Amino acid sequence: MSEQLPVAACESCVSRRDFLGRVAIVAGAIIAAGCGAAGDLTGVGSGPLPGGSVTIKIADYAGLATIGQPVEVRTSTGGSLGVAAVRTSASSFIALGMACTHEGTKVNIQGQIFNCPNHGARFSSTGAVTNGPANRALAQRTVAFDQTLQTLTIS
Repeated sequence: MSEQLPVAACESCVSRRDFLGRVAIVAGAIIAAGCGAAGDLTGVGSGPLPGGSVTIKIADYAGLATIGQPVEVRTSTGGSLGVAAVRTSASSFIALGMACTHEGTKVNIQGQIFNCPNHGARFSSTGAVTNGPANRALAQRTVAFDQTLQTLTIS
């Protein structure tokens, strides 16, 4: 026969039931935070760009030859900056953050509009909301056009 040792009560111990309950709450919070932030680009496209600004050659982006055609600006290695440039006239451009203003999901360029794949929000080529649930325009970036060098500096 085995002898049972007395178990001392522990004032700071947590029961298995309490432990599992706490784990469930933490797991739920993590999942909820992840759902809200899935594809969250709030800082991308609206935060600081590498080096404070990015300069691109207009000739490197064929779409910039057409007024109203958004083009996604990429890093030299092809990565996304979360920013799009759009020619608005022969000598003017705008740059927009590509984070949907509804929940921060990265918008896609489809023709001359921005489309959010998450909930269907749409934005014009100038960033204005054309279909909800978003109710704010895409974030605008500062753009400087150098007509001599045919470059855009986006900051």
